[in-house]
Amino acid sequence: MLLSYQTTGDPTNTPLVFLHGLGAGSAQTTSAFPELKNTYVIAPDMPGHGESQSFDPSELSFDRFADLVVELMDHLGIESCNIGGLSMGSGITLNLALRYPERVKKIILLRPSWLEEKQPEHLKLVAYVGRWIEDHGIDEAREKLLADPDFQQLDQQNKPVANSIGGLFQRPITPASTAVLYRMWQDSPFSDPEQLSQIGNPALVLTTGRDELHPQSTADVIAAHLPDVETAELPPRYHEPEAYGLALNAIVAKFLAG
Repeated sequence: MLLSYQTTGDPTNTPLVFLHGLGAGSAQTTSAFPELKNTYVIAPDMPGHGESQSFDPSELSFDRFADLVVELMDHLGIESCNIGGLSMGSGITLNLALRYPERVKKIILLRPSWLEEKQPEHLKLVAYVGRWIEDHGIDEAREKLLADPDFQQLDQQNKPVANSIGGLFQRPITPASTAVLYRMWQDSPFSDPEQLSQIGNPALVLTTGRDELHPQSTADVIAAHLPDVETAELPPRYHEPEAYGLALNAIVAKFLAG
């Protein structure tokens, strides 16, 4: 089954497949890169997101998601291209670069959130929302989130990040859309950070501050193991969205042009 996807930019420009984060969709990518210089952005909806809802929950894993991206590239006649992603999309990008190195040119890892550990602690509330919706329905699930002590603490410390978790209740409710929130949490894109030393592609690792869902420590581990890597810190996404967007586009355009 082919992924749904959106695009921005001129199709004659160099393609960039960019993969959204968990609980988001292609609109997250197209809004972030509405007109990336000299680049044709291809933004898939991964299973359980956006228009890609007709997937069995058993297909929700980093390996399968990477396979589906390659199938989309085949469909579009793309032998190899630049590939990147945000959060979960960064994990898919690394998985793809490890398993399909011949399909990848440069890689962009924006606010990565997974290492080799399954069930990362900083993403547990996202996973719980999916399980709660599946087991109890959306109204009771919302009540459970609001009553959760960890969510209450996050809401006090960083309300914009807490609000982003609350936004999960605005998504379509399908078997895939709820299951993906906890099934991806239960998976990991690779088994050992040492594997990343096999990735010889030029890589860009981007982080932001004040972002509990995308820890700086995760990005630091990834960057430390990639042989050919550039790093940069963007303005805080949840607190300075306009400055974040401008810096993101400038840095990515420069990296891709280099």
